[in-house]
Parts: sequence; C-alpha cells; structure tokens
Amino acid sequence: MTTIAASVAATAFAGIPLSSKGLAEKLGVSSVAYAAASETHASYIEKARKFYNALAQDPAGLKDVNDFKAQVAQLLSDKPEIIDPIVKVLGDDKAEFTAMIIDILSTSLDSNWETHFKDLRGEYNDFLKSLVPEGYELTVDDIAGTILDLETALVPLSLGILDKTGTELHDIIKGAVVNPNVIALEKYYDVEQFDFVDVYKAVFNEKAISKELALNAFSALEKAHKIAFPVDSGNGGNFGGGGAPSVTVPLPANVNALLDNLKAALEKATDAEKAAIIEKFVKDAQAAINTLAVVDASSSVSVVNGEAVLKLDDAKVLTVIAGIEALAIKVKEIAPKAVLTNLGLTFNLGAVSQKAFVLNLSEAVVKAGASANLTGSKFIVDKFEVTTPFGGTFSSVLALTVKASDATEAEVGALKSASSVYDFNLTVGGTATTSFSEPIVVSIPLGSIDGLDKELLSVAKIVNGKLEFHGGRVKGSSIVESRDSFSSYVVVENKVSFNDIASVQAWAGRQIEVIAAKGAIEGKAAGKFAPKDNVTRAEFAKMLIRGLDLENASATASFDDVKAGDWFAPYVAAATKLGIINGRTATKFDPNATITRAEMATMIARALKVTTGAADVADEAAALKGFADAAKINPTLKAGVAFAANEGIVIGANGKFLPNDKANRAEAAVIIYRAINFGE
Repeated sequence: MTTIAASVAATAFAGIPLSSKGLAEKLGVSSVAYAAASETHASYIEKARKFYNALAQDPAGLKDVNDFKAQVAQLLSDKPEIIDPIVKVLGDDKAEFTAMIIDILSTSLDSNWETHFKDLRGEYNDFLKSLVPEGYELTVDDIAGTILDLETALVPLSLGILDKTGTELHDIIKGAVVNPNVIALEKYYDVEQFDFVDVYKAVFNEKAISKELALNAFSALEKAHKIAFPVDSGNGGNFGGGGAPSVTVPLPANVNALLDNLKAALEKATDAEKAAIIEKFVKDAQAAINTLAVVDASSSVSVVNGEAVLKLDDAKVLTVIAGIEALAIKVKEIAPKAVLTNLGLTFNLGAVSQKAFVLNLSEAVVKAGASANLTGSKFIVDKFEVTTPFGGTFSSVLALTVKASDATEAEVGALKSASSVYDFNLTVGGTATTSFSEPIVVSIPLGSIDGLDKELLSVAKIVNGKLEFHGGRVKGSSIVESRDSFSSYVVVENKVSFNDIASVQAWAGRQIEVIAAKGAIEGKAAGKFAPKDNVTRAEFAKMLIRGLDLENASATASFDDVKAGDWFAPYVAAATKLGIINGRTATKFDPNATITRAEMATMIARALKVTTGAADVADEAAALKGFADAAKINPTLKAGVAFAANEGIVIGANGKFLPNDKANRAEAAVIIYRAINFGE
C-alpha cells in the first residue's frame, strides 16, 4: 500500500455508513441496483508499481516513509479512539475496520509489497463485501486506489496541511476522490469529509507523531510522485493539483521553437538520423535551460524602510519554470540516460547598497518550482549568495531577510573575523521558521584576509554570545556553507592547538589543526587531542557530518541507544538518513563501539558519493591489488575500501591495508581532511 494517510485510509471510507443495515435504512430498500465499475486490481497495481519504483530510488526517503507509516499505525493501535468520529457508524464492525487500517499502515513498502497487498486483499475483501448490500462493490483495491489519489493530492501540502481550513481540505479531498464506488456512496448518503479533516489534524497534532519524520516522509513522497506521475507539459506547464484548479503557463518562445523543430525533424528523419537529432536537441535544451535559469532581477528591487526588497514578476518567473520543465520532460522522454544540469533558478539582484535585504518568493512560484522538480532558487546580492530549495519546508510563500553588520569584539572575542556578521530571518507561509528539512546554502563574501590562514577559516554560529563552529569551504573570495537552521553567522579564523600531537605531527599535525578549526573534531580535554585513541562510531559520525557540511536538524534517529539529548544524536541521525553509517541492528547504533580502517574507508566513500556524486571503482580487484592483505577485507566493505584506496583517501602501510585494525583519531582527521579537499 502506498501511504501517508494516517487517517486517510480510515476516513475516506469510514466516513461512509457502510453497514448493510445503514444503506437499507437510508435508501428505503433492501438492496441497490447500482454497481459501479471498481478500479481493477491491474489498474491499481500499475499505478502503485510506478510509485514504489520511484520511491525506491531514494532508500533514505523510503525508510522515512516506512518509519512514519509505522509510527502512525502504532498511534492508532495505542489510541484507536482517535478515529472514532469516522468509524463509530460501523457499529460492531468498527474494531475490524480499524484493525484493517492499522494493518495497511503497518505494511512496509519494500520489494515484496505486491505480495503484502495480495495478503491484505485475501484477508479483508470478504469483510468489506459484508459491509455493503448486493449491487455494491467495495474492495481493498478501491481503498488502495483512493489512498493513492488522496496521497497525490495531499502530499504537496506537507505539514502546511495543519494550517489549512476545514473547508479548504474538504474541497481538496472531494476533488481527489475519483473512485466511482466511493463517489456513488457519497452521493447516496450526502457524505461530508469534515470528520475526516478533524481526524487527520488530530493525528498530526499528537505528540507521538514526529513532525520532523513526517516532513522527511512527505518530502520523499513528493519527489517520488513527481517521478512516477510527471506533469504533462502540453503547450505549457500545469502547476497545482490536489483538487485545486491548475494554472496553465505559456512556454517561452525559444522553448516552443525547440520542441516544434524537434518534432518536425524526427518526423522526417530516418532511424539512422534520429540519434544525431536527439543528441543535438539534448545539447540545445541544456543551453536553453542555462539561459532561462538566470533571471536579471535588478529591476524587481525597491527600497522600503531602508531595506532592499525583491518582488518578482510572477508571470515571467512561471514562464521560465514552465520552459525548463517542458525541456526536462522532453529530454527524459527521448533520451532517458541524458543528465541535465543547472535545474535551478538564479535571481541576480545586482549591486545593492543597503545592509539589509528581503528576498521574496510567492506561493505560486514555490509550488511551480517544486512541481517542475527544480532544485531551488539562488539569490545573488552583490557578492553574497543564498540558495533555498523547493519542497519540504519550502512549500509556501517565502520571505528571507538578511542583515549584514560589522563584526565586533563582543561577537567574535579574541578571534579575527573574516566577514561581516549576517543575521538571517525566514518566514514560510507567514510563520517564522528556523530549521529546515533541506539545507539552505549560503556563500558569504570574505573581507580582507591578509595575514589570516585561509584553511583555518570557519563559519561560526553566534549562540548566546558564544561561537559554534560549522566549517565551510573557501571558494575564491567566499566561503560556502550549508545550513539547516538560521541565526547569526560570521566567518572567523579559528586556531586550535594541542600539546600532545608531536608523535603524529609530521603526517597528521596540519590535518588535525584544520579539522579542529572547522569544528568537526574536538580535543578530549583542554589542549589534549589524544591522537592514538581509537575512534568511536559516534565520533566519526560527527567528523563526517560536520566536516562534509551535511548537518540536518530535521533528521531523527530511531535507535534505542541514541537519545535525543545525546551530543552525537544529530550527527548519527543525519548520517543514517543519508545511508553513510548504518545501525548495528534495526534498533541499535552502538555509538561507543570503535571502528576499523575498512569501516572508516567505507563510510567516507559513502559520504563522498552523497556530496560529490562520485561512483564506485569499476574494478575493485585492480584497486586492491597493491595490498597483500586484501583477502581479509570483509566482502561488504570491499567497494568502499577500493574507492578510498583508489582516490588516495586511505593509504596502506608496507604493502598492507590493515583493514581490521582499529582506526585512531589522527587517522580519522587525515581522511576527513582529504575528503574535504576531494576533487579540489
């Protein structure tokens, strides 16, 4: 079964008085001569298979969806009274109907989901049949198909659904229910969906439901839906959905010309000529996207109360989005293996003299960008840049206010600053928002760095008068950092010294200094690094996540031995969400266990694949042939070791890799340093 609907499954159907007695009393007859054509098993399976295949492309997202489904199922199991408003009409059948919903939600989406669904049908179809009189059909397929339709309608709203009025949700739900059996039953019984709305909101207001996990699940589902059910471009982009009216946007003239020319060329071409035509179209499409994606927004900036305020022309931006989407869809259609880049918008505001600026995106643009699968919006203000993603947290009207001021001693203490202090404030849908499901990327311009050590520069978050170091990568005259939360930030030179690293100074001294400056590794005590101490799984999770700029405040860990207040909890959550570090078991992370050199190599390989898109080594044996002890590498770790060895990230000694030796803190600092500089 596909989904999120904690109460979706229950409420879409249990809001209908389904008992035979109820139907007979309502209609005044003992049976009904109406038999709607039920959505067939094959039809549902075809749709659901597309959805699952799309979702399976994102293993971390798939895990979030399954974890969220299980969380909701557990809630309903613990508090079945939550859905009483919509199942009480079933009388004696209420308990079994509730059990069916819990079973549906407890069914994990995996490679065997079709078998699971078959079992559900076998278990509940006769029960559903017993609830309706002759002439009616109501099957698990009907329920599953409607859940999928409701999911498609509701997922793009994300947690913003809690801010929708009952009437708004009612209209969306009614527009999404297209199953003829359900429509017929609603017609006969004048069914309303307001009980459904109340239950849905009640479920998501429960403390037992993790809002962070829900947001991650929604984000994964939204991406999967866009892959499984792409918008038909036609002559323009259709944005919206979920029962709401769609908005048809005209395509840019050059995009129409490209599409028309392609169609004409392919119609006249021989099979031998088509490959060259398609190859040329892909190149032309990429060139057109590169041009469309950059919007000169300087004329859309006005000064209001001393702040530079961006207010875009939505019609123009929507046309740009429609053009990019149409080209991307056509490329995917005719050249599935082609990879397009630069699928995000760039708004260049030009030089702005004001120290404060407000960057606005309307709800129409935000939803259109998400629907078109664009990566995000980059705003360039003179030398400052910030990129916001589409979808997840960023699913409604955005207003990002950035204020720059000179760094003071009160803020940076004895450290030397290399930038202004930037204070960030974000509202989404009018609500102040400080943490995000997907990170915002900031590029902070550096001031004079004469006399400063560039490798020791770090973005620091100002928290209650103290500095919290988050690293960042220096690129040209700026430092780039991903942030999963907002506050005030400044770039400083962060010199950290240890008095116990003389024994490793020659090969790890500089690396330890740099990684410590980035806040990715800390000493065991004041001035003490303990370079020969073994590295624990918790320590390495922090090194990887902080060092490679992968922090994610919305990620959650579901391990019994990782508590929310543990210092390593956010790093373990981020690492496991990305699939960089797995738990020892489904419920145990084992944070204090040490790691081996082979495990360390594998974790760093996974991390670099996430951050850089790097691929596995094609010939593992060739990459490992220089190590006499290659046979001792656990088969599940060979790909990671081969990658790390091939890229020179983890180096052996005296012709051996020593895969099962414990990794120490000095070694860990060195490979994190090499990973930070990978590809430079």
